[in-house]
Formats: sequence, C-alpha cells, structure tokens
Amino acid sequence: MAHNRVITKFILAYVIVLSLMPQGIYVHAQDLVPTDSVGGGSSAFVFRESRKKPQAHFAVGNAFLGEAGGRKAAVRKSNSQISAAAKRRRASAALARKKAIAAAANRKIALSNSLTAKAETSLDADKFDLAIADFRAALVQNPKNTRAKLGLSEALTEKGIQVAGDDNNDASIPYFDEAISLDENNAAAYGKLGAVYDAKGTNDKAAANYQKAIALDKDLVGLNGPLGLIYIETGEIAKAEDCSHNLDLAGIDTIDSRNLRGLILFKKNMNAEALAAFDRSLQLDGRNVLANFYRGQIYTRMDQPSETIAAYKQTLAIAPGFAPASYELGVTYYNTGDYNDAAVAYQETLKNDPDNSQAHANLASTYRQLERYPEANAEYKAASNGLKTPDVYSEWGYCLGKTNDWDLSAERLITAHELSPSAIDSSNVGWAYYNAAEVEKANKKDAEAKADLEKAKPYLQDAVQKDPKLDAAYLNLGSTYNGLGEFELAVAALNTALNLHQNWVIAINQLGLGYRGLNDLNNAIATFQRAVDLDGNYRYGLYNLGEAFYANGDKKNAKKVNDRLKKIDPVLANQLDGVISGKIVVDKAKQKIENKIRIPRIPY
Repeated sequence: MAHNRVITKFILAYVIVLSLMPQGIYVHAQDLVPTDSVGGGSSAFVFRESRKKPQAHFAVGNAFLGEAGGRKAAVRKSNSQISAAAKRRRASAALARKKAIAAAANRKIALSNSLTAKAETSLDADKFDLAIADFRAALVQNPKNTRAKLGLSEALTEKGIQVAGDDNNDASIPYFDEAISLDENNAAAYGKLGAVYDAKGTNDKAAANYQKAIALDKDLVGLNGPLGLIYIETGEIAKAEDCSHNLDLAGIDTIDSRNLRGLILFKKNMNAEALAAFDRSLQLDGRNVLANFYRGQIYTRMDQPSETIAAYKQTLAIAPGFAPASYELGVTYYNTGDYNDAAVAYQETLKNDPDNSQAHANLASTYRQLERYPEANAEYKAASNGLKTPDVYSEWGYCLGKTNDWDLSAERLITAHELSPSAIDSSNVGWAYYNAAEVEKANKKDAEAKADLEKAKPYLQDAVQKDPKLDAAYLNLGSTYNGLGEFELAVAALNTALNLHQNWVIAINQLGLGYRGLNDLNNAIATFQRAVDLDGNYRYGLYNLGEAFYANGDKKNAKKVNDRLKKIDPVLANQLDGVISGKIVVDKAKQKIENKIRIPRIPY
C-alpha cells in the first residue's frame, strides 16, 4: 500500500539522518540513577542524555502523501482524466480511418487495412485483446500501416489501463512502454505510466511521465496535482509551486489542489498559512486524512500539544488503521508525560505497522518510564531487528539490569559502547559488571564475583580517563575497588567523585566503606556520620556508622545509632543488633557481613 511505502521512506530517512549526526567521544549526561545497599552495592547508571529525553516526531518536515487525500487519492483521480484522454484519441483516430482505407493499393495493404478495420471494431467494443491481436497481424502484412500502428498504441494503452486498475498494478508497465514506442505522442499512456511508477514510489520515472503527458495534452493539466506531491516528497518546493500555479491558472480548485498548497506552505515553515490552507481543504472534505494529519504536524511545530492530540485523534477517527497518526500521537503523549496513553498509541501503531523499529523502541522507552521492565526488554529486542543505535542498547541494558539479567545487561551495554565508545557508555558497562558481582556475592560465589569486578575495572578506568568530570564513573570505580579490596584506590576515586558531586550521600557511604577496609576507623566513623548528618533517614549510613562504632570499641554509640535505625528500618536494625551482640561476625578484610540472615541488597 502507498502509505506503507511512505512510512518506510520516513524510517530510512530518519535512520540516515541519525547516522550522519556527529558521534563525539563525549556524551554529556543529563540524568543518572544512583542506588545503594548496606554491604556496598553503591553504583550509578547514567542515561546518555536524559531518562525523559523527548521522543522525535518522524514526519515533521516529511510530507505524508499516502492513503486517502494524499498521493494515492490524487493518482486515482487522475485515472479518469487519462481514460478520457485515451477515448478522445480513439475518436480522432476514427476520423482518419476513411482516408487510410482509400489508400490501399495492393492485396497485402488491403488485407492489412481489413485487419485494421476489424481491430478498430474490437477496440470500439472494448475487446482489447482481440484488437491487439488484429493490429499486430495488420502490421505483419504492412509494417508501414500507420493507422494500425497508432491503433495498436491505443489498444495497448486501454489494456494497460485495464491491467493497472485503480491500484496502478505494475504488471501494466510493458503495455504502456510498447504503446509509447509505437506513438511517442500518446499522452494517455505517459499519464497512466506516471501513475503506476508513482504508486511504486519510483519518483523520477513518475515525474518524467507526468511531465510528458501534461506537455502533450492540455486537458491533463490536473496531473499537476500528483506531480506536485512528488516534488513535495523530493523537496523540490519551487517545482511544486509551479504545479500549484498551473492548477490555479486552469481554474482547478479541488481538495488535492488545496492540499498541495498547504503542503508547500508547510515545507516553507509558514505554519499559520499552512494551517489555514488545510482548514480550507477541510471545508471541501472534513474527513480528508492528509489535511487532518498535517494539522497535527503543524500544531506540533507550534508546541500546542492539546491541539496536536485532537488533530491526530480526528485523523484516526477517519482512518483507524492509519499508523503514522497513531505513531505521532504516541510521541506527543510521551513528551507530555502521559505514558499510559503513549503506550496505547504505540501498541496501535504496531498493530498496523509491525515492522516499525522506531515505534518498538519508543514503546520500550514508554514501558521503561512505567517501570514495566520485562515488557520494555521485549520491545527493545523487537526494535533491535531494524534499529541499532547506542541509545536503544543503553536503555535496553538498563532495563535488563532492572530484571536482574546482568549478563545480558552487560552484553547490551557493551554493544552500546561499541557503537559509541563514550565515557558514559564505558561507565555503564562497568555498572553492569559491578552489579553482576554483587549478585554473585549474595549467592556466595566469590570467585565469580571477583571475575566480574575485574571485568568492570578496565571499563571504569577508561571512563574516568575519557571524562575526568564524570562523577558516576568515579563512584562505580570506587565501589569496584572496594569490592576487590583495593581500598586506597577506592578512597582516591570516591574523593574525586565527591569533589565533582558534593554531599552525594551514597558516595560518602561508599567512601566510609573504603576507610573501613583500610581499618581507618576514625575516618570511617566521621564519613558515615557525615552521610547520616546529610540524610537523617539514610538507613545504610546508620547501619555502617553503628557497625564502625562497634568495631572501634564504642558499643554505647553503636547502640544509640541502632536505636535511631530501629525507627526507620527495624529489619536492618535487627542485623546490626546481631553485630553488636556478636552473633554476626564482620570480616574487616573483606568488608563482608556473614550470617544466616541475609542483609538485603539493592544491586542497582
């Protein structure tokens, strides 16, 4: 269908534009997701831009010219003009028959003329196959029989129009090609051939044939409508304006001529004028899909989301399966923070355009906003079949982390890193491996945990080298060093993180763990105290402060801290009770709490 062809053009154009955008080494983060846990577990994922980055409107600046009211409708309307032109030629040819009959000089010529006359009778009766056969036979008898040659051109044109039908089947092309080879002035054949190539999306051939038809037959001036729409699609606005002017000179004022004027104004960014032009179109046909759709496009440009939504809803009320409108509706809902309605709109888009990779990616981001992570992962997977961008793989890696699929998370984030080796992407790979290690630790798989931390370390070292101001990378690196027992390096990295991001509570807590690992209990206590001073309800800081007091022999202060913790998190306070009472042993070298009651971890 025509609209599927145009949608494909949109997608290809969008991907090409993205591929041509500069991909620098540095990506400036606008959003990060910090997380923390009592036994360490402090890390941060960084979105490459913002976790609420607005989604892009595909069709803004790209004329949608398919479906009712667009290219397809304009081409169908041209069919009647082309058929009428063909019949006029037949009438003219009939006047020439009598003169040609009188010129028969010998038997072959006479036979040729007889076959020609028979063919003409069949042609007049719309028996095109019989006419074609007899015209061919006539030309065998007399190859110079101009009357038969022109008649065959007419018959082939009529047969081609029949085969093409309203949907412009390309099986008709050989008929038109032969008709034109027999009569280079066959305007009807050029016109219908242009319509067939138009339906195929072969713009150059469609335009060339429309131009020939218009030049040969002034009555085909209406073909300036579909020709102008081709020029809109190819960005040749001046030529589109010429077509519109030709329609005006001919006194043609139709829904197509008004839509063409609206599209020209739209492409020239004359938004108010374009809106007025489409409103004029709707005066002739309030259910015209193109006019309603482009009103939505214009309101998008004018940053009027309520009017945008209303226009797309009206479009969908007229054409419920019109995927571009439901897609644009999804983008508008998403960008206004209405994620539930955005999800519905994208689901509807994919019902009618299941291979739209960008719609899958947008729906995945919508599910991510709704914290429906398993569904998000399924949509990212579908999007990846046709869309391989660092944003898709980065967000996918994040959502896989949210479902504790850390190995897959790391794989996807590595792909994002390969596509865009930025500091953020390096940091996020380290984030995934670090959290994979946290899960392995919780499952008592120390060797596997250490292996994951060793994988995390080079990515995080690379991240801070690429961007010395990326606070999340220093946090993740410091947490990784802590996990590996490299406490001096951890303290240095975490102090850098805090120089970049002052009073960052989870980094302060992680720094305290670094001092604790060095058995520098005074600095550990002071650091944990700083964390709880900044956030009196910070349960992990309170836990670690109480444990550090106990390790320093200050059981009294340890109990005071635990009394505060009991009011905030009784379960965690019970764990600290176990430490203070000696039931839970703290291995200072590993900074690992070992007991039968697992201390809850939040690994991301």
